[in-house]
Amino acid sequence: MNPYLIGRKIIQAFVLAILVAAVIYVVYRLMPGNPAELLMFGATHKAGLSAQKLKSVEASLGLAGGKWNPVNFFIYMRDMFTFNFGYDYFQNLSVWDIIKIALPYTFLLFGVAGVLAFIIGIPLGIVTSWVRGTRKESGLISSANVLNAIPFFVLAVVLVLYLTALYPIFPVNETYLQLSWLRTNPLKVAYYLFLPVTSLVVIEGSAHLLTTRAAMVGILGEDYIGTARAKGVTEGNVMFHHAARNAMIPISTRIALELALLMSGAVIVEIIFSYPGIGHLLYNATLELDYPLAEGALFVISLVTIITYSGVDFIHAWLDPRIKL
Repeated sequence: MNPYLIGRKIIQAFVLAILVAAVIYVVYRLMPGNPAELLMFGATHKAGLSAQKLKSVEASLGLAGGKWNPVNFFIYMRDMFTFNFGYDYFQNLSVWDIIKIALPYTFLLFGVAGVLAFIIGIPLGIVTSWVRGTRKESGLISSANVLNAIPFFVLAVVLVLYLTALYPIFPVNETYLQLSWLRTNPLKVAYYLFLPVTSLVVIEGSAHLLTTRAAMVGILGEDYIGTARAKGVTEGNVMFHHAARNAMIPISTRIALELALLMSGAVIVEIIFSYPGIGHLLYNATLELDYPLAEGALFVISLVTIITYSGVDFIHAWLDPRIKL
């Protein structure tokens, strides 16, 4: 790949990250309320914080001189890109330390969900394109369309109602999940992850099926597929070695979109299942007007998404040299 094009893509990603950080700054300062006053006078938080410390607390929260002080904006931008998110008075910890605790849980949840959706959806999409014009195709496509139209939170609520409340098969509260169990008791981890992962895999797996089927149908109409069949190549080799390989570009695009969708569903899914990930952390921080933690968590989520999208562009250029970054 051309080094100039690679450098240009990296610069574009960096500029996008700057714009995202600026939007986060504006959005949280448009919210009503003063987090410093909440810290000082909130009954459930640090009641011992004296009024004399108001200015120092506001300064630590990036509010010295008012919410819209331009000096605070430049300090904020510097801190975002050095991962110096400040100190969280609600939990008496560094914001980055809190995010580092929650982030592996989110990576575990959405990593497992993403891999399973890929493993289930891609082969089913290939099979669906293989049985075109049959009742099996109609049934698979209809089922996938229905499941793909269901919002994450609706399926999550249904699973909670039926599998934790009416029929208490799975745990209601995933906050007891410990990452150390991955080494000592992986089955227990699977038990706690089953419902949140299922609510994501069902919907994303259906989306993969539809994307793969559409890509495969387009590829199967190409001339080189007819040539391969004319040469006597078996139908299985045509489907998996010729068509599926060339269908990977739109499929890989879907994988990038999946991350964005999974991240957007993070807040709802993690809240419903009380899952201790960064989405649940972001939700609680926003409710508490915890500016440092909310801004840091949202920026990290955005940064991961930007990096993933940029990585997919490089993968596209590697899969097909005709594509320019």
